[in-house]
Amino acid sequence: MRKKSWIITTVISVLLAMFITFEVTYVIMAESRRQNEAELAEKYNDQYELLEEEFLSRYDALDDYYATIVDNRYDSALMQKLAIIDYYYTLFYAGEIDDEQLETYISNAYIEGIGDTYGVYYTADEFKAIIQETSSGTMYGIGVSVVYNSEHSGVEIITVYEGSPAEKVGVMPGDIIIKVNGVRVSKENYTESINNIKGEKGTQANITVLRDGQEIDFSITRDEVKIVAVSSHKYALDNSIGIIRITEFTTSVPSDVKSAIEAFKSEGITKVVFDLRNNPGGYLDSVVETLDYLLPQGVITYITDADGKIVKTHYSDAYCVEDVEFAVLVNDSSASAAELFTAALRDYELATIVGTTTYGKGSMQTIYRLPDGSGLSLTTNKYNPPSNVNYDGVGITPDITVELDESLNDKNFYKITDEEDNQLLEACRALGYNN
Repeated sequence: MRKKSWIITTVISVLLAMFITFEVTYVIMAESRRQNEAELAEKYNDQYELLEEEFLSRYDALDDYYATIVDNRYDSALMQKLAIIDYYYTLFYAGEIDDEQLETYISNAYIEGIGDTYGVYYTADEFKAIIQETSSGTMYGIGVSVVYNSEHSGVEIITVYEGSPAEKVGVMPGDIIIKVNGVRVSKENYTESINNIKGEKGTQANITVLRDGQEIDFSITRDEVKIVAVSSHKYALDNSIGIIRITEFTTSVPSDVKSAIEAFKSEGITKVVFDLRNNPGGYLDSVVETLDYLLPQGVITYITDADGKIVKTHYSDAYCVEDVEFAVLVNDSSASAAELFTAALRDYELATIVGTTTYGKGSMQTIYRLPDGSGLSLTTNKYNPPSNVNYDGVGITPDITVELDESLNDKNFYKITDEEDNQLLEACRALGYNN
């Protein structure tokens, strides 16, 4: 039965692979969610029940088939050793065994041992919260996007959203949350830590961040965070150059970018800087649609599997923006979809890249629902730019490297003016501005 239960769990997991692919970092924010995501959650649950019923009716055949494709993996030395350890502890341990805690720690240890940087195990309650979160209308939080930082075993902040509670108290991109409500963050409690940062409007989130080797405590009042993904303006020092800042690739970005560029063109502005600094990524469909508008006919991105085989290719049609020069401004917090955007414009030689080397995330994660209601997010694919050269773990090196002036390091990113922004200055110089 022990072996059989392992098989049941694994086969259902494979059958119930959720088709939502995440190439983005985990986001703690308040954002109005798309209506069709609620329909997606309902469709997902219906799909799970149908597949589970089908699986149970065909279990014997699947059991035999499974044994042939995994070479009796669950008779391996690893599983035998785990069973023996469990046997001894069950018989002789002079203490209480918390099965739920044991399951969580073993699952997280497996992911850690595999080396999947972005892999996450969710308990049943955590997974349920994720489903509810994507189908609800409004969330409350502190207004940051994050990824797991394995070096410091903490929550690394990629973006602090403009006007958010976190921004108001001085939290900055690059800060690493090492404690939440006094509890040390670890790989095992990462998701729990994320959930503890969220909460109801008006309540307090107490965090400790690591910044330049120093620990700093913040008490943040949670609130709704409205994210304006695209904003645009004329460069203050040269009104012939347009600036488009994309904070994250949400579903509205393609239409918003198109509107901004068309508005610039109507005013005779044909030089545009895309500011993607501190952009953590977003939806793959969003960046693909945006690039389709900007690129000539050809490849946008290749999706590859674990063996490096191309399993899907996204293409741009023949229609594209013409007679506009681009520069892309990035930094070490430009990640995921923001990097794909940058690399695609570079590969088509449509933009000069300015700033510092990007974060280096060119992988995609897929969420699976497990039979007991828990969940698993693991890296399943990589996405490559038109050059088909992946940048995961490497990042994208700018054509023109320029660090943000040290005098601005402690200043709120959204309060930096055009006149003092030396990185933006270099991007505009790449488009011909000469002061």
